[in-house]
Amino acid sequence: MESRAPIRNQELRIAIIGGGRRCLTALEMLNSRLMHRLQAKIVGVADLNPEAVGITRAREMGIFTTDDCTALFDLDQIDLIIELTDNRRLLDELALSKPDSVGVIGHTASRLFHDMVAIYQQLESKHEEISLAHSFSQALIDATSEGVMVLDRDYRILRVNQAALTKSGLDRSEALGKYCFQVSHQSISPCDCPETPCPMLATLNTGKSAHAIHEHSQPDGSTHFCDVSTYPLLNRQGDVVQVLEIFRDITSELSQRVERRAAAIKADLATLVQEDKLISLGKLVASVSHEINNPIASILNFTKLMHKGLATGQATAQDLADYQGYLSLCISEGERCAKIVSNLLSFARQQSSAPRRVDLVDLVNATVLLTAHRMKIANIALVLELPGEGLTVWGDPSQLQQVFTNLVFNAIEAMPQGGTLSIHGGLSQAQGRVRLIFSDTGEGIRPENLSRVFEPFFTTKLDGHGVGLGLSMVYGIVRDHGGEVTVTSQLGHGAMFTVDLPWLSAEDAPVREAGA
Repeated sequence: MESRAPIRNQELRIAIIGGGRRCLTALEMLNSRLMHRLQAKIVGVADLNPEAVGITRAREMGIFTTDDCTALFDLDQIDLIIELTDNRRLLDELALSKPDSVGVIGHTASRLFHDMVAIYQQLESKHEEISLAHSFSQALIDATSEGVMVLDRDYRILRVNQAALTKSGLDRSEALGKYCFQVSHQSISPCDCPETPCPMLATLNTGKSAHAIHEHSQPDGSTHFCDVSTYPLLNRQGDVVQVLEIFRDITSELSQRVERRAAAIKADLATLVQEDKLISLGKLVASVSHEINNPIASILNFTKLMHKGLATGQATAQDLADYQGYLSLCISEGERCAKIVSNLLSFARQQSSAPRRVDLVDLVNATVLLTAHRMKIANIALVLELPGEGLTVWGDPSQLQQVFTNLVFNAIEAMPQGGTLSIHGGLSQAQGRVRLIFSDTGEGIRPENLSRVFEPFFTTKLDGHGVGLGLSMVYGIVRDHGGEVTVTSQLGHGAMFTVDLPWLSAEDAPVREAGA
């Protein structure tokens, strides 16, 4: 049987002639990736100077060194000799004396090889730097608690941190390559629209950072409010090639802001109600002063007439009968004045909320009595259709009368040329609601203003005729009583305000009063 020689490991065994600095560089390349890929190994170094830096380093590394170049041929299976001395005669002698299996690279070729290795090392160094920078940036974005994504121009996710993955419920392999709107909004199309403009698109178009508040859908179906900011990543030409998106969940923060704002509004509500009451009170005083002037004048005239007749001492039986009629009129007019003043004082009284059983029919009648003169001089006809009883609710009578006063004054001011104010009341026992409707024949409310009439400080009245608190107070008071107030209007055909309040039945009244 034919014997075969053992197969040698395919390792390139190199010897170097010249122990200077270039030799030292070659030795330092031993651990480079290039040497590992070439499977190269330096096995010997020759130089006449035993103290040359390359020779010294080779000796420290355990590599064979010599001052005789031909001694390198005695080494086991040399594959390549690299000559670094640029000695042409030496190179020729080596070419003649070397074994046929050994290659020789001269000074010029070795320099080219050296430069190629140096370039490769620089590339390797750059790759290392890039890899390190990539790892560093990934560590930075993973360290933040805010969601971070790097997107390409097509909205695809190139990089993503753990915070964003946790919010989306995905792992990294699932998120990479997906569109950002698929992960953030659970949507199949970009999120850009007039209500929620896309900051990513703005950054692509302008090359500048952008910001927006978006609702992000969660895997469980809930939505969170996020503060989203985008920043451009530019190439050397200044073009936006990628976009960095950072988003922060502000749902809890917004909720706390809303709660604080609601608490502040609630704290200010009592003050606003009182301020609005003072405005209405000023109007009522002006109206009532004229309203009680006439009966007081009548009382004065009758009493003067009776005083004059009795002073003569000659009053006849007919005179006494007439005086009795005069006294009846004085009593009637006095009681009417007393009722007006009592209602005015009740309305003006500043008191804490005291809920109790309230008959809305009585409250509406009291309001009409206080505003009757104002309606008369404004040429307003009143149509009042209320049941005799049954419109009973649980609430604060002072605040509810303020609601009705505001609605009456609002209707009067909506008809500067006169018109008709209709107040209708009714009860729906099936729905458990009491309803009062205040409608006027004024110019109506413009469609663009209809949704804003209950906003604080919104008014369409001329300067000096209102500060926009009346209807907002109506809305707040009715809502606090568990009711609802709505408005409908058609331009040129007046407006209609409907107040619905929970009905207090005879069975509920004792329970409420006991609880009070």
